[in-house]
Amino acid sequence: MNITTATNRFKWSLDEDRLNTLGKETGLCQRKRTLTPHRLMLALLDSFASGNVKTLADILRRFNALCGQQAQYKPFHKQLAKPGFPVFVRETLTQMLNELATQALQFTPDSPFARFTGIHIQDGTSFALKPTLAHVFPGRFGPQNPAAVELHVNLDLLCESPNQIALTPDTAAEIPQLPAPEECRGSLMLADRGYFSKPHMQAIDAAGGFFLIRGKTNADVLVERAYRPDGREIRAWRGTRLQDHIAQLPRYAFVDLDVRFDKHKPDFACRLVVHSRTGQKESLRFLFSNLSRDDFTASHINDAYRLRWQIELVFKEWKSHAGLHAFDTSNPHIAEGLIWASLCAAVVKRFWAHVTQHISRQPISTQKAAKCIPFVLGDILRAILFRPQKLLAAARAAIKYLANNARRAHPDRDRKTGRLKLGLECI
Repeated sequence: MNITTATNRFKWSLDEDRLNTLGKETGLCQRKRTLTPHRLMLALLDSFASGNVKTLADILRRFNALCGQQAQYKPFHKQLAKPGFPVFVRETLTQMLNELATQALQFTPDSPFARFTGIHIQDGTSFALKPTLAHVFPGRFGPQNPAAVELHVNLDLLCESPNQIALTPDTAAEIPQLPAPEECRGSLMLADRGYFSKPHMQAIDAAGGFFLIRGKTNADVLVERAYRPDGREIRAWRGTRLQDHIAQLPRYAFVDLDVRFDKHKPDFACRLVVHSRTGQKESLRFLFSNLSRDDFTASHINDAYRLRWQIELVFKEWKSHAGLHAFDTSNPHIAEGLIWASLCAAVVKRFWAHVTQHISRQPISTQKAAKCIPFVLGDILRAILFRPQKLLAAARAAIKYLANNARRAHPDRDRKTGRLKLGLECI
């Protein structure tokens, strides 16, 4: 990738004719006025990239400063209150996810994980909304937070970008948001306890995919084989229920088992690695997987599950540096549209972080880049609006700034104990 290619990709994702046409198709606007969909989208990106959006008035002030306009609050609010506003921003986000995703990591050829076409991490994050939205987005936490939403995200680890984002009320179940088993063919899916589902694991296995999912400690399964950390089999456990041995599990650093779900038909056999982190029953971690013991050791299983932490860092970035939070509005269209706008800004930040990594040839921290990009993104957006001939120079200056200020602090430590431990390397 070079600077010209990256700049053209970004410019195309925010092309004026495309966004204005999309705004017309989604019902956001029918005629070109001061507040065009294109200008609105650029103002939203500039606002949420700063992470300091609290009210619509903040976005309006950013819009007037960026576009050189004098729009008033009432018509601005009226435009965003339309049902087409969240649809427009969501479709723009879809285009960005498709067009701006850039592979940032890869496994070395000698890593056992290099055989997978992708590593997908599934998880969700929730946050409260204004209580007056409880009839649209009911929450789980009673009178304190009667309105809340949850974002269910499927993250591509190698691109560090979402494959899929679903917005639901906080009361919605998590398991239906899992990707279809056919989408997991040839790839590895990592998920936490909230997404544990025996039928779904069985379907992924039948579709030719792989899974590594944390289960609950009360899982009632039949033990077919059990191996100690030294590789010796615990023969006394053959043909017994795992729950009969819960008290004995903490004495081992880990136990590697072949288990079978036999209580409900059809039954299903898979692998279970139980780790005891502190030697206490409360610290047991049950990791279910269909990865072969010949190719993936128990340590591989443990370290691979730790990669799930990368999606937690994405959520932290969204909430801390992309302005994802509860907005002071009782209009559900505005509330949903601003959520999607926040995610658009987060996608833009990661795009420029990955572009900088490719061009500078040094590891870039996406968290540091998220903090740095607000200082240079405005120049890029103003060039798109008013001076297209200056866009390449603005992009070059932004990449130089990020390369100097957003480098990863401890790449050697990442390879020893961090995310690169399993053979991952930065591209």
